[in-house]
Amino acid sequence: MSVYLIQHITNNNTAINLAISFYSKLQQILLKKCINCWIDHKKNSVFFLIKAPNKSSIQKLYYQSINLHPYKITSVNSHLVYAFLKSAQQLKAIQSKSFYEPQKYSVYFLAKIFNKKTLLVNKTRTCEALSFKKAIIQNLITSYKGYQIEANEEIIASFYSVKNALGCTASILDKLNKRADNSSTKIILYTHLNNGKENTSIQITPKLTKLLYLIKKKEPLIVFSKTRNMPPLLSGLKKTYWLTPEKESFILSFIDILSKNYQNPKFNVSSICTLMMMSKTKLYRNCKDITGKSISQLLKEFRLLKSIDSITMSSSAISQISTDVGFNSSSYFSNCFKKKFGICPKELSK
Repeated sequence: MSVYLIQHITNNNTAINLAISFYSKLQQILLKKCINCWIDHKKNSVFFLIKAPNKSSIQKLYYQSINLHPYKITSVNSHLVYAFLKSAQQLKAIQSKSFYEPQKYSVYFLAKIFNKKTLLVNKTRTCEALSFKKAIIQNLITSYKGYQIEANEEIIASFYSVKNALGCTASILDKLNKRADNSSTKIILYTHLNNGKENTSIQITPKLTKLLYLIKKKEPLIVFSKTRNMPPLLSGLKKTYWLTPEKESFILSFIDILSKNYQNPKFNVSSICTLMMMSKTKLYRNCKDITGKSISQLLKEFRLLKSIDSITMSSSAISQISTDVGFNSSSYFSNCFKKKFGICPKELSK
């Protein structure tokens, strides 16, 4: 049995964590055939050393992975293996970054209880329904010992007990499902490793809020992968969309890339494919599967969501705002905005 050196190109921490977690998964499958894993920051790479009968058997290991594929697979001799193992770049305590080890998590709860288009079309009726839903959700969050962070268009809360978070969510869905006007309610549950930092919620909630608007699934509840390994209080709920670790890493990487590049008008689908290291076909398939939308739709809607903040919080002209969020044409921006939210950007700015 030969030893192979597998290289993964990693351009950010998310990509590094994805590669490390995949190696941890391989360790469970291959056991002693996994020799080592380390990070080389100079080469922007994560390397695996794995025993395998041939190169094709290694390629088969990646067939089930959505967004992780080897950059290079090279057969190495025993001398090189020894040199690699002596290298100071070895990743120590690899299991500490595994998705599969038991960890202490806090759970973030985000509920989208209406959409902007519905509000602008029928403001009075929507506001009445909104107030009632808010009261239900906030009371249940309190009763399950949750900590409310924010309550505007979305209700955001944090739970230090996974059991309480799942129980609260199940109760909310049970109560809201009995209402006829519940079609616009959407909830995300996201588990996060406690790291003792006070500003964790400030970093996480904007990203999850974007996901809340971009993931268009019929199911009212979206649950991230780590929550699935917790007490299965939600297993009886039918309308739940579970994100696997691979899908979770993909969509978070996708959001991260959009956040950093959306202001550039030349940033397009080809640019996203390059940064995500995927072919257009594969990227489109993954986007469609998780969000229900194409790559170009997601980029456009991301820019439109960003424009709302600029319109409501600044006095800049609409033409300037459209340029700031990456649109080449102010008129095209206004048409897309009205189609999405049911109101012209100029009317909203007033």
